Amino acid sequence: MQTDFFGTLEDKKLILDFIFSETDYLVFDHYSEFGEELKQYFSTSEILEKFDLENGKQNAVTFGLWNPLDQTKNIVRKVILDPKYCNGYTFRYTSEGWGIQRLYFGGIQNGFLNSSQFMGFNEKGAIAKDSIHPDHEQEAHRLDWQLIRSDQRKLKNYIEKKLGAEKHTRGIILKNANQLITHYEVKI
Repeated sequence: MQTDFFGTLEDKKLILDFIFSETDYLVFDHYSEFGEELKQYFSTSEILEKFDLENGKQNAVTFGLWNPLDQTKNIVRKVILDPKYCNGYTFRYTSEGWGIQRLYFGGIQNGFLNSSQFMGFNEKGAIAKDSIHPDHEQEAHRLDWQLIRSDQRKLKNYIEKKLGAEKHTRGIILKNANQLITHYEVKI
């Protein structure tokens, strides 16, 4: 499941507000900073204090979304780093698992609005890949896929149907982004 969209800072705030108020998702960094623990976020304002959601390249800010009721285990994994290439750091963490959804926010760069994405595995894809990824404990067949699909649809429908203003070949243009594009303030 994947939804590509173009959104401004205001659109992204609406998405985050929806996640925190209308879903059971817990929100984590996709990857931690080098040498640090993975951070969980509890509000839109906390995310806005840490990240620039307006500017940046594609996938400038990335999150892992997880509903703890889906039965995914071990969503946090330590990644070993080579200190020669990472300023002396030897580890970082990532949020991962078949039930983890990804939210990638793109920003404005050089007058262009980069796309954003909401994506996650479906049951068939996760089970097929589970057998070739032993580090995931082969748990895909144990997850509550009905819950995962329901969560995915809820956020996907909010992005596409509530916030979407126009369809483009590269994704849904959200309402606030559409105003900027219409007034020639940004391009996609």
